[in-house]
Amino acid sequence: MKKKMPEDMLRKEILAFLNKRKELVLCTCKDNIPRATPMEFYKEKDKFEIYVGLSPGRKVRNIEENPVVSIGIYTPMSEGKIQGMQITASGREHVVLLREGDEEFAHAQKIVHGKRKLILKIIPEIIELLDYDFAKEGYAILQKLEF
Repeated sequence: MKKKMPEDMLRKEILAFLNKRKELVLCTCKDNIPRATPMEFYKEKDKFEIYVGLSPGRKVRNIEENPVVSIGIYTPMSEGKIQGMQITASGREHVVLLREGDEEFAHAQKIVHGKRKLILKIIPEIIELLDYDFAKEGYAILQKLEF
């Protein structure tokens, strides 16, 4: 059995992975019907929170009714690596819809490129990072960070 990576090292690996990526797949659900939407995302350099500029639509209605999301982010296979990340967040304290006039909106608008009227802020509860290169260092290929 491979070992768990030390938390400070895992945090650095997660941030490095996120800092290299710009796209995610946002998964929402309503009435047991999942919806997966590819989107561009933004974040501050050394923080784990994810920001997405949204347009009104089904994913927003899903979040309003069921504030549970899952995010998938991966390294394209063309880069020759097997890497992927799963982020889970649930509840209105972790899945936050920000609108003009909200206290945090001005700060979020500085992070998200382009003028937006609606921004989704995701504060992770669980981040799972899969990286086959971890095995070369004696660690399990799947590492999990819980907040």
